[in-house]
This record gives sequence, structure tokens and C-alpha cells, in this order.
Amino acid sequence: MILTIAPDKGKQEINLYLQDIPVINQFVQRETEMRELERYFFEKHTVTPQRRIVIVHGPHGIGKTQLAVEFAREHRRRFSSIIWLDGSSEVSLKQSFADMMQKLPQDDLTANGVEMLKHPDIDVEVAVRECLLWLSLPLNHRWLLIMDGVDSKFYDTKDYHPYDVSNYFPHADQGSILITSRLASQQRHGLGLMVETMNAERSRAILENNAGGVVNGELTVAYLKARIGKLTHLNRC
Repeated sequence: MILTIAPDKGKQEINLYLQDIPVINQFVQRETEMRELERYFFEKHTVTPQRRIVIVHGPHGIGKTQLAVEFAREHRRRFSSIIWLDGSSEVSLKQSFADMMQKLPQDDLTANGVEMLKHPDIDVEVAVRECLLWLSLPLNHRWLLIMDGVDSKFYDTKDYHPYDVSNYFPHADQGSILITSRLASQQRHGLGLMVETMNAERSRAILENNAGGVVNGELTVAYLKARIGKLTHLNRC
């Protein structure tokens, strides 16, 4: 899935892909949550550019990733670049930065970064550093960074691979960051937006949208959610 960008936004522009993202073909919009994201990211709080961070949190399978995908789709022309990172582990996050680095304008990289691109295997530590430097360039402040599935509790000794996602934020006070997580505790990084469990009416709407017709009869919320879960799984396969 290609995310296009608006023309004439300056030098710091890149076309990026939403790779390996599970997408439901018929997506029932969460209007309330979408409007909240728009309000926070697009309302002018200050005259100068200021970094904005939103953590979309809620239970597994509730639709956090799909909300982030639809937000990116709907508002892709309001950002110079949209970068999707897999935050499910520190390893996957670093690899996402390595993939990102290969799409950056080489003129914006350091000499070390340009040299690294000549090798088949990119050092992920170098990639992270180069990407964070690029995101911190003074004229590059209209990007959206999406970190999906950041469920690690870096302070939890029971988490075998904990990491602190804030270590991967650019240092400059600019740009927009959208994090999806099952953990409400990630709200310590920014504004929290909870994606709530759907009621029977919304569940039925999603099921009918995917089925392409009216669902007859009295159906329980549990049954509707189970059917939605099955449809979501089939769309991911």
C-alpha cells in the first residue's frame, strides 16, 4: 500500500509503504476516535512546530491498528511523509528503521550512513541513528511516525524482551507520533486515546458490512465479536 504525499512540500519528502499491515477490506469507521486524533494532531496549539504524541490503546483485536491505518490513509496529504514502524519488539522496531533508512534522500544522510547503504547488511544501530537525525532536521517537521503494537513493559521483569519506546523518539521537538498499544501505561509518553469495546449495534454493523447484507435475528454481543474475529483472521490470511 503506497502512501502518496502532496506536491511542493520541500526537500524532506519520501514515499513509504504500509508493509505487512493487516487490512480489513470493509472498515467500519470509528468516528469518535478519528475526530479525536484529528483534533489533537491538526489543531494549532502553538505558533511554532511542536511534537505531538498520541497513544491509541485498548485490548487485543479491538481495532487499534486499523484505526491508525485509516487515519494515515485519510490524512496522508497533510503530512510530508508517513513512516510505519513495527513496534512489537525492539528487534522489529530497529529493523523497521533499517528499512526506512533505505528510502531516505541520501543527501540528508551522514557520510557513515551513505557508506552503510553500499553494504548488503545494514547495521540497525546506524540506521536508527540516521533516521532519528533525519526526523530532527529543522525543515523536516511535517512527518507522521506510526509505531504499531508497542506492548513491551520495559520496567516489567516478566517481559523477556522489554524496551522503552521513548528511546526511539527523535530529539527535536517537532513532528507527530502515533503509537498503538494494549498498555494504557504507555500514556506516560503522550496523550492517551482509548479504543473501547464495541456494543452489539456497532458489532452488528461491522458484521453486516463484511457480509454485504443484513444480519437477521437476535445475536449476542459475544457471537458478533466472534464472527468479526473470524472475518478479521480471514482478511489477514
